[in-house]
Amino acid sequence: MSGSIGWWWPALAGIATIVAFAVGPTYSVAVPAATVAVVAASLTIVEVIVRQRSEAEAGPARAPIVPGGVRGALAGGEPGREDVVLTLDLLERKISRPDLPARTGPQVTAIVRRPAPEYRRYVAQRLDELEEAS
Repeated sequence: MSGSIGWWWPALAGIATIVAFAVGPTYSVAVPAATVAVVAASLTIVEVIVRQRSEAEAGPARAPIVPGGVRGALAGGEPGREDVVLTLDLLERKISRPDLPARTGPQVTAIVRRPAPEYRRYVAQRLDELEEAS
């Protein structure tokens, strides 16, 4: 449990349940305590369901592409190179070719594993193409 749900409702439900059992046949205390336990447990369940639904509707969180992230990707070896290739494809889709098909894994791997000078030429050429299309 985290965030706004916290442990308060479940803790209240647990304490009220203990009180309901501890007082035994004293119904004037046991019935209200049991009622509080059921209501607190129900509120916990409702909050969890609402939170899951809102998180599902929001979708996965995306980290924005920032210059520092691109700079880190450029210096990040093969995983960073892959990020650069995919970012260039994303930019091309947004700028000029929304129908651009996704690259297959082997295609990305072939680009990423090029020697450094050849890879830099590839990135420079893609950037020039994107600049001309915008």
